[in-house]
Amino acid sequence: MKKCYMQFLFLILSVTVVSEARASEVIVRLFDLRDCSVESLLAEGYDIASVNRSENYVDVVIDESYLSTLEKKATSFRIMPESWVRLLPENTDDAGYYLDPAETLAFWTTLATTYPDLVQSPVTQGQSFQNRDIYSIRITSSSGPSDKPAIFFNSLIHSREPITNSVLADFGMWLASNYDSDTMAKHILDNSEIYLMPIVNPDGYADNMTGGNMQRKNMNYTTPVTSSGIDLNRNFGYQWGINNSGSSPNPLDETYRGSAAFSEKETQVIRSFTNTIDPIGSMHYHSYGGMVIYSWNYENQPTPHQSTFQSWASAMTAQNGYQYGRCGELMYPANGDACDWSYESSEHQTCMAFGVEVDDSGFWGSQNDTTKIAELCAECRFMNILLCMNLLASVGIENNAEASGTGILSVTGISPNPVMNSMNFSASIPSGSLAVTIFDLSGRRIDQFDVENLEAGNCRLNWAVPADAPNGVYMLMIESGNQITGSRFTVLR
Repeated sequence: MKKCYMQFLFLILSVTVVSEARASEVIVRLFDLRDCSVESLLAEGYDIASVNRSENYVDVVIDESYLSTLEKKATSFRIMPESWVRLLPENTDDAGYYLDPAETLAFWTTLATTYPDLVQSPVTQGQSFQNRDIYSIRITSSSGPSDKPAIFFNSLIHSREPITNSVLADFGMWLASNYDSDTMAKHILDNSEIYLMPIVNPDGYADNMTGGNMQRKNMNYTTPVTSSGIDLNRNFGYQWGINNSGSSPNPLDETYRGSAAFSEKETQVIRSFTNTIDPIGSMHYHSYGGMVIYSWNYENQPTPHQSTFQSWASAMTAQNGYQYGRCGELMYPANGDACDWSYESSEHQTCMAFGVEVDDSGFWGSQNDTTKIAELCAECRFMNILLCMNLLASVGIENNAEASGTGILSVTGISPNPVMNSMNFSASIPSGSLAVTIFDLSGRRIDQFDVENLEAGNCRLNWAVPADAPNGVYMLMIESGNQITGSRFTVLR
């Protein structure tokens, strides 16, 4: 059952137990672990697929012949549907309604042809272990500053997570097709360069197209010793191999970190590309489980940017209900991962890096479900837009800065920004009255009100977003004492 690229394009527009994957593997959900933990399961070599601490279950991938090893690990367990764990026979050599490798390249090539002023044709950044191309796509406009910051999105570093590829295709389509009609798409592309790398692990993804496999790692089976590949998301340089919690020295484990940091061609490509574009933020897509994860991942400790990470993640998950936090809070600590290296700034500027576990049904569960794929893409699109707007505005956390009251009219803070239902803003005013006007970026007046009997100096006001105001970029204009000033903000609900 071949689903061609054009069908997916229409979809987007309209809406160590056993380490070598084989057809006898299943996903098993363990309820209420007993006499063990997620960390001890990892230490024993179990392939952890997902963790939900709030509902107290853990999903593991295991060969059916080893099911008896789970009997004492949990109060009960359930085998999940076959579609969760592999491509079904009708989708062999295909990815169902996910994008297979050829469809992915065709999608991005066609998008570049359709929107040549915005979308760059795929550019090869390097090769994989088996010498497949690893390519990126740049999306930006010719408007705005000459030196725009970069924002980086990537997917399929773990090659059994195909929904992540669909999410990037959806976001690229939204940016390009809405540039002329949506103020947020225009603002993002006028003020940044969006880079997307859809298939970081092309060898593993090609291997999975055979249907019976469920390869997570790359296809380097021979170096330095016989293995089942290297977990690319444990092969990055920051705190690589600091301990064996969340990354393994065992070549047969699913979290095998490789012989050295950046030992793999795929992670070398990410390293070189990241250091070249020097992004201010990044989104590293995984599945499954419904989580937004931020550093530190190698240890369960906050970074200096904890409050910003937490505030942004809280807003990003407001619509989809994803859990958010550090990896050690949600699942288990994991060293040598891409997010920690992307955030840590010894090779590049500090990058606000997030990892997302898309809430798919297992790894392949939506292969025949276009509606589910569209829903997942939409809920991630919201997060992608919000991340870009936060990065470009350098906001997203409460701004409590106090104005000096010098008689010069100024806006000193809008919070929260992006705005969901209402916002507060601080101003320093030279007189006792203030006129407030809200415009959209087309110049249409959305709201206007006056405030009287204020004391000159600092004041703090509130504005409720009208129910019929669409998501987008807006301008706050204030007038006091014959002075006028303004500030840009975003509505995103």
